[in-house]
Formats: sequence, C-alpha cells, structure tokens
Amino acid sequence: MASESPAISMAVPTACIVAVGAFVVAILSGMLAENPFGAVLARSLLVMLFSWPIGLIVGFVLERLFREHAVNQAAQMMQADLPTDEIEGDVKIVDQSTTELDSPHVVEVPDASPSEVI
Repeated sequence: MASESPAISMAVPTACIVAVGAFVVAILSGMLAENPFGAVLARSLLVMLFSWPIGLIVGFVLERLFREHAVNQAAQMMQADLPTDEIEGDVKIVDQSTTELDSPHVVEVPDASPSEVI
C-alpha cells in the first residue's frame, strides 16, 4: 500500500463515554433523591460538561500507554525472532501414535447409558 490510513485517536470516544456515564449517574442519583426534574437535568448537564475534559485526558493517557505497550511488544518480538536456518536443526518430529496404544497408564472407562446414570 502506498498510503496508510491515519491512526484513530481513542481520546475523544473515551471522553464521550466518561461524560455520558457521569450524566447517567447524575440523573439516577438525582431521581433517587427525589429532587425536582429541572434541577436534576441542569446538574447532570453540568456534570457531563465538566467530566468530558477529564475523560479526554484519561483517553490521551490510555492511548499513550497502549502505543508504548505495542512498541515494546514489537521490539520484544523482533529480538526473539530467529532466522529460519537456525530453527531447522532444532526440530525433531516424534511419532507417538504407537507408544500411546501400548502404554500401561491408559485407563479405559466403560460407557454408561443415560438410564444407568440416574
């Protein structure tokens, strides 16, 4: 591919989720306290307005942590990646189909019909 799609930030969706969650909690707590609906709605909108920037900051922090983790994982995988010519000498295929049948440690369990189980 000649051009890559731009990375999508997870900060804004995180901020929206936090804001809507705070709004729902404020609505429910106001209704459970039996406050007037107008006051509950006004306070809930204020809570949503003030919680959105907090969610945005949390989203930026999470995005940075995830990106650092992805870079670290990619670096570890590149360090652990061995050339194929080194791997070929270490592989040994063992046929265990005959050894499993002759093993004395095999325990056979008789089949029970559904009427015998009750």
